[in-house]
Amino acid sequence: MPKWVDSLRADAVFGWRQLRRNKVGSAAAILSLALATGACTAAFRLIDALLLRPLPVSDPERLHVVLFTGPSMDGYPQEYDSSSYPMFTRMRDAVSSQADLLAVSYMDRPDVTFGSEQDTERVYLQYVSGRLFPLFGLRPALGRLLTGEDDRQPGAHPYAVLSWDFWKRRFGGDPAIVGRTFRRGETLFEVVGVAEESFTGTETGSVTDIFVPMMMKDPQTLQSPNNFWLRTFVKLKPGVSPAPVYDRLRATFREIQTERAKSFTNVSPQQLRRHFAEQLLLSPAAGGRSNLQRDYRRPLASLAVLVALVLLIACANVANLMTARTAARSREMALRVSLGAGRARLAQLLILESG
Repeated sequence: MPKWVDSLRADAVFGWRQLRRNKVGSAAAILSLALATGACTAAFRLIDALLLRPLPVSDPERLHVVLFTGPSMDGYPQEYDSSSYPMFTRMRDAVSSQADLLAVSYMDRPDVTFGSEQDTERVYLQYVSGRLFPLFGLRPALGRLLTGEDDRQPGAHPYAVLSWDFWKRRFGGDPAIVGRTFRRGETLFEVVGVAEESFTGTETGSVTDIFVPMMMKDPQTLQSPNNFWLRTFVKLKPGVSPAPVYDRLRATFREIQTERAKSFTNVSPQQLRRHFAEQLLLSPAAGGRSNLQRDYRRPLASLAVLVALVLLIACANVANLMTARTAARSREMALRVSLGAGRARLAQLLILESG
């Protein structure tokens, strides 16, 4: 056995004996580090899931979301991300040469019926642009996904795609699910496929059960310029920077706001000023977009700072304990030096004990 291996083994045995001799100090150090590390790990997993982890789509760094800012009814600044479908189509056409715009509704939870009336259940459903799956580079786990052809004419293509999670949980992964139908209200939808396992939707923190084409929304909602019920995602085309797309979207939004103001009746000057004070923003959305992100971004940032301070305090406590132990062993270290131990040998011993 090489000499250095034998020395390392002897140091490990000695370090273990030292831990057993100082049970209280060792337990305090281990407990402090364990609690601090556990808190940091739990906080990081939460922050990563909501804020940091990118969507499992192609080129997520090119994905942005359209936001709006303006004064609330109380005069305080607010941020929201809702658009009407006519607003979405105007903006989509305005930047079609520079970016692809995708509409995704807020998550709804309607009653749907698979089979008999006894099979009615509530599901998480979203209306999405038909081009969402191709532009995100997603592949079906079963059957096919929605395409742009499924989203051209209102009510013409009552198709649906299930999420992997819903397919496994509700149908046990039955491959015969493709071709089955379910009813929502008066509309009968046909299941055409299952999305891949990694994709659970664009609403971070939630799992969508069923995706249906945007054109399957009721015509009144689709045509209303004052019904704000969807988010607008922007996927920049390769080589295009956000700046020109933002400028064009902002100009289009101003045109829309001016046209909407002409249709207002019995509106006070204060409400009109608030209307024209609204501004369009373009925000990176590699990690998706949800109300959870909006509501908890600042609290999670504060939590990250807090757990970092906890870890720092724990490390300082352990450093103080180690310093106290080193001072108590000064005679031992002096004896080791007098017997010929060098700095490297002492450093090896202390490092092994600390580990």
